[in-house]
Amino acid sequence: MMHRMTPQKLLTLSLTIVFIVLVIPLYAIKGLNESFDHARATGTVGGIDFKAYYIAADMLRAGKDFYDVEQQAQEVQARGLPLNESYYIYPPLLAILFVPLTALPIQLAAQAWFFLNMALYGACLVIVTRALHLRRHRAILPLLWILAFLFPPALFTLYKGQVNIVVLFLLSLLYYACTLGRAVLAGVTLALASMIKVVPVLLLPYHLWKRQYLLGVTALVTMAIIAIVGWAIVGAGPHETYLSSVLPRLAEPRPNPANQSLGGFFSLLFIANPYSSYVVNSLGLWRLLTGATSAGVLGALAFLLLSRGRAASNTDLEFGLVVASLPLLSNIAWTDMFVLLVFPYAVLCKYALDRQLARGWLLLTAISAALISLPRLQDLISPFLAAQSPLLRNPLVIGLPLYGAVILWLTVATTLWATRQQENRLVPV
Repeated sequence: MMHRMTPQKLLTLSLTIVFIVLVIPLYAIKGLNESFDHARATGTVGGIDFKAYYIAADMLRAGKDFYDVEQQAQEVQARGLPLNESYYIYPPLLAILFVPLTALPIQLAAQAWFFLNMALYGACLVIVTRALHLRRHRAILPLLWILAFLFPPALFTLYKGQVNIVVLFLLSLLYYACTLGRAVLAGVTLALASMIKVVPVLLLPYHLWKRQYLLGVTALVTMAIIAIVGWAIVGAGPHETYLSSVLPRLAEPRPNPANQSLGGFFSLLFIANPYSSYVVNSLGLWRLLTGATSAGVLGALAFLLLSRGRAASNTDLEFGLVVASLPLLSNIAWTDMFVLLVFPYAVLCKYALDRQLARGWLLLTAISAALISLPRLQDLISPFLAAQSPLLRNPLVIGLPLYGAVILWLTVATTLWATRQQENRLVPV
């Protein structure tokens, strides 16, 4: 006798079919056909950042200074690729890790890099599902995976060939290793993430405050080893260029509609640029407001973490809040970097599914995701407005994704505060 399929099983099966039939082919087609369409010089951005990593690694193999902008530009032109401002700005580790890919033609290497990152993103979701115990909500998991793969920062960071998925994978593995008590593994992953994109190093003080000293020592030792090995492989010249030229430039204002960090937002307001109707051109005002708001985020973060001490309770919310702070505090955070926010979104999903998140906060979470997922409003309304419409150049309109990131940060922070207050009421005096 055939058993009747329950509505819950039917929903799970339907969502799984949607994921396999619609979502996976979307990524496969993009990876096969568009992972390096930047090379066609048609204004597209497929592989635009991958190009910088690949060329830097190829220059490393040839013994050239892959941080020298002029030499990078020469390499780009020699390959007949479009010349733009996408240059290699990361620590040497990423260029070293990219060297094996230079054995492939750049087009084929771009496809390999796309599908490697696609697999890593799937691995991230598996790790996060396990670490946050989301498997007990099996019926809804396919929907969460569909939403995760349709999250525009995830799709576009893959499309551009960026390294954000690798960083997200390492941060997810870091959290999972912590839940398993694998301090050495956690320290190594934190070191790798920090030596690839620097800003994850902000997680080091958090873990040291949690008295996870083995993790912290492992991270510091691993970073030192990577730096020494990198110096031996790369040589002194590129390191000197990185320290003397690249790092100082990263601290400068970078006005661009895609730069949605706090510093990026204020640069659109207070630095002369061709993208927005800036209020006034004042480097001092940019520094003051960027520094003050960044200090405010760090201060609020410290207050929330210290309010309960080093107890193990709510570590998912704590970690999620620190991760949600990274794009805000990074001076350059393109909208695609918001893929890191998949982790705090997953944490809020856990609390919502466990009925520990009020409907109002769940609504704010959805609004946050919608704002971050929107392309620039300019892309939506530009066909209906004049090219120089004030609305298209308004920094307050351009900053919609940042508002979404701030709403997410406040939602995680409020949830953390509320759960701790509830715990305090349950503890006998």
